[in-house]
Order: sequence, then structure tokens, then C-alpha cells
Amino acid sequence: MKKTILSLALLAGLTSAAQAQTGLKLGLKGGFNGATFSGTDSKGSQYKAGFAAGGLLNYGFSDLISVQGELLYSQKGGSRDYDNGAGKTYTDKTTLGYIDVPILLKVTAGDGGKGPFFELGPQGSFVLHQRSFTEDSGGKQVGPSYTSTDALNKVVIGYVAGIGYQLTSGLGIGLRYTGDLSQVYKDGGTAVATTVGGVTTTVTNPNVHNSVFQLQAHYLFGGK
Repeated sequence: MKKTILSLALLAGLTSAAQAQTGLKLGLKGGFNGATFSGTDSKGSQYKAGFAAGGLLNYGFSDLISVQGELLYSQKGGSRDYDNGAGKTYTDKTTLGYIDVPILLKVTAGDGGKGPFFELGPQGSFVLHQRSFTEDSGGKQVGPSYTSTDALNKVVIGYVAGIGYQLTSGLGIGLRYTGDLSQVYKDGGTAVATTVGGVTTTVTNPNVHNSVFQLQAHYLFGGK
């Protein structure tokens, strides 16, 4: 009888532990983006502020290992100062809007599903919109804004790597870097002549990639 009771207690304990360590959780997240361009034609690119926000699904195989998929709206782009050749300085500013879909392996180093975590995985990004324009040294827009996405690659592939801290309440904070392997613009774009400050220049699609640091907070519903 004692052996039977002990066996049942042990089974109940193992079942409870398994339930605590595994399962599907839904979540929300959002935060700050510091975005710029990297790549062959990125010389002079500067960071611009943006944001990211959306939802996530996290499936835990244990307190240590989980897989997390996210669906985020994310602002990217960058700015670049240049001299037009006539002694005047201008700034090109570009804001790009994407839907990011990262699939991440998440390792949580603490006990009970809380503590420091590390995440790594691929990301697919789908362009939604863009706005590009030029400002003079006084911050005044010169020339038209460009909003067409025709010159952009509609889907780009990249990667995500990050660290953070998870609480058992479901609240967490993280810092991550996302970099694109695909170019922002299509190869072999048609040259476009633009005139700024009385100087006409011919612009072709640059070879650049999105490069973004993200500081994010999230909440997992169903956290312990």
C-alpha cells in the first residue's frame, strides 16, 4: 500500500513538473528600434529612431528550451549626410515599414522558467511602405518625397540574435540585433536623375542591408 501511494505521489509530481515546464503561451511585445544601413554603399549612414510592436507565440519544451515565433510591425531605414558638390550639405532620410516574422530558439538559463535568456534564429521581412526625402542643413525638406516600393525587394531574409531577462510573471525585457542577408533594394535598378540645390545627380539602387538594434519589453500570458 505504501509503495502504491509513493508511486502515485511520484507520478503526480512528475506530471506537475512537466506541465509547469512545457506548453504554449501567447504574448505581446513592443519597443524601440535604432536602425541604419550596412553594406557596400552604406558609407556615411546614420541611425534613425523607430519602433516595433506585435504579438508572439512561445512553445516551451522545458524551462530551459522553447521556440518562439513573432509577428511584428517594424520601422527601419536610415539617414545619410552628403555634400552635393557645390558646397552645400544635405541629409537623405529613409523610413521603411516591414512585417517581421522571426522564428527563434530561446534558451532560458535560470530556474523555473525565469532568468537570463538567449535567442537566435532566422527572420523573414515583408515590406509595407517607405518614405524617403532630402533635408537641407536647416532641416527643411527640399524636393519631393518618394513613397513607391517598386525599387525595394518585397521580401528580405535575415537573422536575429538577442539576450534578455524573463520573469515568471510573464514580463520580460530584451536587447536584440536584426541583420538582413538580402539587400533592401533590387539589383540593377533604373538610374533616376534628381536635382537638389541646383545640382543634378544620377541615383541608382544602392547595395545596402537593414541593420537594427532593438530594445523590447514583452508579456507572456500564462506565465507562472
